[in-house]
Amino acid sequence: MKLIIMRHGQASWSAPSDSLRPLTEVGRHEVRQTVEQLQGEGVNRIVASPYLRAQQTADIASEILGVTVDTINGITPDDSPVDAIGQLPEQGNVLVVSHMPLVSALTALLCDGVPSGGPGFGTADAVVLSLEMPAAGLASLQKMLPA
Repeated sequence: MKLIIMRHGQASWSAPSDSLRPLTEVGRHEVRQTVEQLQGEGVNRIVASPYLRAQQTADIASEILGVTVDTINGITPDDSPVDAIGQLPEQGNVLVVSHMPLVSALTALLCDGVPSGGPGFGTADAVVLSLEMPAAGLASLQKMLPA
């Protein structure tokens, strides 16, 4: 299976709460650029954080890739990467749309077995991981896609 972990696009700081921050026009553009690079990855499922900016990122990906979006509550910025692994689909080629610091910690946990020292993610950056199933230390990093 492939697991593609993507950070949401650039978001506005003007919102009543962190969970309601929308994408900016720059954010929408950078998401499109990254997702267009994912067209050959065979994505057949998208899962996203319930936060508005992640939902908007996933919606853009859904339009480009022709895949539906499922919302997972346990992949928000402050959630545990260990708990997040347990909520991920166990098969398919899945695009996961979430936030820093979770995307970095989750990548480190899946690749290295520990949730620290993962790659930095700019807005709309993504990594493509190859793995048999989502579990600590079982993934190999195939590529990084900067926005």
